[in-house]
Amino acid sequence: MRARFFADRLAELGIDECTTDPLGNPIGLIKGSEPARPPILVMAELDSLYNPSGDIHYELRDGTIQGPGLMDNALGGAAALSLPDMLKRQGISLKSNLMIAGVSNTMRDAKNLTLMDRFVENLEAKPCAALIVKGGELGRLNYFSDAVIRADIVCERRENEKGATEDMVVVATHIVDQLLAIRIPTRPHTALTVGMLKAGFKYGDPAAQARIGIELRSVSNEVVKDISAQIRDIMDLVRFELRVDVIYDVAVELGAANLGWDHGLTRSAVRVMRELGLEPDVYPSVSELFYFLKRGIPALTIGIAHGSDYHQDTAHAGMESIFTGMAQLIGLVAAIDKEGCRG
Repeated sequence: MRARFFADRLAELGIDECTTDPLGNPIGLIKGSEPARPPILVMAELDSLYNPSGDIHYELRDGTIQGPGLMDNALGGAAALSLPDMLKRQGISLKSNLMIAGVSNTMRDAKNLTLMDRFVENLEAKPCAALIVKGGELGRLNYFSDAVIRADIVCERRENEKGATEDMVVVATHIVDQLLAIRIPTRPHTALTVGMLKAGFKYGDPAAQARIGIELRSVSNEVVKDISAQIRDIMDLVRFELRVDVIYDVAVELGAANLGWDHGLTRSAVRVMRELGLEPDVYPSVSELFYFLKRGIPALTIGIAHGSDYHQDTAHAGMESIFTGMAQLIGLVAAIDKEGCRG
């Protein structure tokens, strides 16, 4: 539904072309005066953590806009959709073609982030640069990505096997103890987080299944590879010693990649932000950015607004910050068009 709305809205704005890729993602094209140049891509996720059966309504109140899913990522999608009209109102004509895309189904399941890989792979023309637009925070500047593994460790009871451990809560806590005993280096910066533990259905019954959600991230691909191997060794040990079934189900696996602080695209973003009175907030991305950088496409992730109550029904953002965020987006598109994608 969001993809169709995005496509319909692009058509209403009178852009030059509107189509969908093989995954059903809507892509609009505003033709530049020099169409032989590589295009500029502006993209936003169309998914939200909120997927109600009916419409979502937003409320303007006291200089803010409020509603569920606003910051992730309704506001990013709205910013991308507003770009054609804003460029027209400001009288800005581009030399490069401008592609505006909405990408669906990246939030509904952790494994769906890999659909971004297919989206980038299916682009008909390799962009000169890509801007990934998020709801917040205004001032964020992601130009490098950490190596990341997000995985579920699933423990299941073996029925009717002599000596098998009966309660998967016991197994899960044993695994967590083993995970926390792994030596994690401080340099290069690395973190292993146990974020979820789910097990059982009734107070009086031993749990037949348990699920542990973990995230491993580092600035080093080699460190992630080494620790992941240690985790798999722990799974094997538990599988044989406790006689249970253990599955290491990797949902997302991203590599470390870095556009660089000195790259022309990064420097353009810093200059635009500072002209708007923003201090860049630099930190690694753990999502879509990697899929562009690994293909040699210069890319950044930026935010549109200052917001709060992320992931909640009461999520809201300041209207004044949205105006600044849109000025940032327009300024960066214009800078890329003027300066190209020099490294």
